[in-house]
Amino acid sequence: MPRMQRPMILLAAALALLALASPAQAAQRTVPHGFFAVMYDRATTDAPAATQEQQWALMARSGVESVRTVFSWARVQPQPGVTDFTYTDSIVGLAASHGIDLVPVVRTSPSWAAIDPFTRGSPPKNPVDYSAFMRALIERYGPHGSFWLDHPELPARPVRTWQIWNEPHLNIWWNTDGRSPNAWPSEYAALLKATAPVIRTADPGAKIVLCALADYAWSHLAALNRYKISRYYDIAAINLFTAKPAYEFRGINLFRRAMRKGGAGRKPVWLTEATWPAGKGLVARPQASWQRAWYTTDQGMAKRLRAMYKLAAAKRRKLKLGKVVWYTWSSAYHDDDLFDYGGLSLFDGSQYVVKPALAAYAASARRYEGCAKRANGRCR
Repeated sequence: MPRMQRPMILLAAALALLALASPAQAAQRTVPHGFFAVMYDRATTDAPAATQEQQWALMARSGVESVRTVFSWARVQPQPGVTDFTYTDSIVGLAASHGIDLVPVVRTSPSWAAIDPFTRGSPPKNPVDYSAFMRALIERYGPHGSFWLDHPELPARPVRTWQIWNEPHLNIWWNTDGRSPNAWPSEYAALLKATAPVIRTADPGAKIVLCALADYAWSHLAALNRYKISRYYDIAAINLFTAKPAYEFRGINLFRRAMRKGGAGRKPVWLTEATWPAGKGLVARPQASWQRAWYTTDQGMAKRLRAMYKLAAAKRRKLKLGKVVWYTWSSAYHDDDLFDYGGLSLFDGSQYVVKPALAAYAASARRYEGCAKRANGRCR
């Protein structure tokens, strides 16, 4: 079979699965717009443009209304005075074409702006450099951004939500080598306090999402609360990886307690990464007991996904839960990283294979969004 035909055949198979997943009649919408979200990262972000177009169309048809994705500072500004929006332009254009909201996670210092230019994950040396980059992003993609003037053929869908970094308590994302391991809360707080006024001046209607916190996220938030950060963000974020869907919401409850103690009890929280990797039988049995309870099969992933979104829809008002992001849209299913087995589809660099969890996701989205979707994100 010619290589170019395979993605189209697989896409047709995916659409057939989604048709089977749809309910007979549309229900009333019971979740806010953007509640159903996915992470868009890994190898699929480097796929050919035509392939990515097919995937974003499939996302929209599957009920994805919001995409969380990385806007790498290092990629856009690799050198002082050099700004290349090529990659971020493509992502913003795809989202706008398909009626999907973006939540960019702005992270990764370029070497010229890092505390240690030779260390991966080194944070910004000067928060002013990062805040200047945020201003440039808003001037490009915000309500009056130059991107929309450059592309009148696209429906204007300005980026109004910005997440300031990801998991700074982990050394891979906020390296503290040579400093105290406990340096990250004060350093991140300084970054947030320098950046928030810049964002709010550039776009008074923008929403600032706090860095996502994982592991014992409530303890990490307590550490940040010591620096009086509550007025510098609008939405808190948590990444949770647990054995059972019900445990996700126990964790969010603990996180909300920390929010209240920090003066942010009225603010919403987003679950910005949740997944159950389908790695059983594909990877060596994990040594950590929590990972053995966490990873599962294709069928187990689909079952837990359905259960999670059902609980999320039921508990969202009590928890002020505004968004649930599945990690991830697509992954390779080929190495020892369990997160590489969380994709709703498998992408091996040349073709996509739909996983059972995608039909489960689409069925859940249609149930709670109240309709089936077209490729432009509108109800049929």
